[in-house]
Amino acid sequence: MTYLIVGNNEGNIKEGFKILLNRLWQRDINEDIFSMKNPDIHILLSNNIKSIGIEDVKEFQKEMMYTPFKEKVQIGVIFNSEKLTPQAQNSLLKTLEESTDTTAYILTTSNEKNLLPTVLSRCFKVYTKDEREVELEYDNIFELDLLQAFERIEGISKERDDTLLLLKNLELHLQKSLESKIGEGVDVKKIYDDIGKVVNAKKKVEANGNRRLVLESLYLDLTR
Repeated sequence: MTYLIVGNNEGNIKEGFKILLNRLWQRDINEDIFSMKNPDIHILLSNNIKSIGIEDVKEFQKEMMYTPFKEKVQIGVIFNSEKLTPQAQNSLLKTLEESTDTTAYILTTSNEKNLLPTVLSRCFKVYTKDEREVELEYDNIFELDLLQAFERIEGISKERDDTLLLLKNLELHLQKSLESKIGEGVDVKKIYDDIGKVVNAKKKVEANGNRRLVLESLYLDLTR
């Protein structure tokens, strides 16, 4: 799994980073995230302060070839991932695609527009509190009772674009909910799980799965 923390505030990025580590390692992290020493954290380093090149990525990939030493998951970290050159990003794609149950990646960026769409599509985004609030016309279909929801689903699922728009807005709605919980000491595992379910539903629709069945199944999963 690959996570992308989006934000400009170092404190909020640290908080998001800490929550992800707590979840991945299934324990409370008390050390300073940016200076902690752990054999299962591998940070991509570059001698060039302006960009991260393909050779830097290749060295990073070598570090990620092994299994975790002491934690449940080894984590590859790329700070300021917007500095990755297009060539470096393309080289990284295969690595992100082939991550295993014992490998995860955490990228941070202040500008996701500098990342290739192919990289962004492989990331689960976490927006920190400093990011601009986005007003969404969030369809409350998942807050309706079963009969009303299935009636709405029947109409929406007739169009592929409408189905994908609904799922995109739902994902952003959940991300905003997650963002508001960061730093409040609230258990966010369910929100993470729900976002994962929405992402999987989007993939099924994009692969021309039965849109109505996908939405109905998602409704049942999210409301149980």
